[in-house]
Amino acid sequence: MTDNSIVLGLLVAGLLGPTVGVLIAGLLGPTVAVAEPAQPDSRFRFEIERRGNPRRGLAVEGYLYSDLPWRITNVRLRVESVDSNGAVTAESHGWLLGDVAPGGRAYFYLPISSPAPTYRPAVESFDRVSGPPASVEAP
Repeated sequence: MTDNSIVLGLLVAGLLGPTVGVLIAGLLGPTVAVAEPAQPDSRFRFEIERRGNPRRGLAVEGYLYSDLPWRITNVRLRVESVDSNGAVTAESHGWLLGDVAPGGRAYFYLPISSPAPTYRPAVESFDRVSGPPASVEAP
């Protein structure tokens, strides 16, 4: 191998490297996922996207919105993968990191085993941290 071929190889790699990186990111980047609407009696709603990452694999990520009047923690999530016929094809479980403020939102990232056209997220459990402030009335 000559010095010219090494320089040419490095030049081509330098020019094509970013292009290949953009192509891979485009193929494995975020995909808007369809989440089933929240149940009418639910105090939670979700904003969700499917992600593909070569090192971490498939996942769904997004935000949980809480309409509860108190701060919650230790939130356990379940995401069901639902096929076009409405059948559940897979199920994933995970934890939401941190607390969710009253009326607030919190980010989550949950690995999934296979892609699906629709995802059904739900809150399985949580712990109540604090309630709404007490109202003070004059005597």
